[in-house]
Amino acid sequence: MNRLVARFCAGLMATALTCGAGPVASQAAAPDEAAQMHDFFGATLEIDVPNGPWSAKRYYAPDHTYRETGDGGDVHGTWSVEDGKICAAQANAPADRPARYCNVGLGKKLGEKWQDADPVTGNLVLFSLKAGR
Repeated sequence: MNRLVARFCAGLMATALTCGAGPVASQAAAPDEAAQMHDFFGATLEIDVPNGPWSAKRYYAPDHTYRETGDGGDVHGTWSVEDGKICAAQANAPADRPARYCNVGLGKKLGEKWQDADPVTGNLVLFSLKAGR
């Protein structure tokens, strides 16, 4: 019986240590996300909506935050990866706009350009990942 109790306690301790590490681990990108977003960290994502007209420069950080400067002013928020897309959730977003946008781009490398559609308006959105800030 003592051996069973010892195993139970060891399992409980391992679970407690794993759960206790959760909040610290969640502050950085998960390994797969970090690898897929690697080139975004320390780079500038230029975003242009030609029919908007709207443009911005976005800067991603490994701690799941971003900041952006552009036609909408300076904004910041958090990012996540969902269904193979990069989702940016703006902090204190105005009520007349979605607080979160998800677009393709995951796994893109420095120097690449791509396009997607605005998930709300359907307008063409152009992206370019450039070195430096």
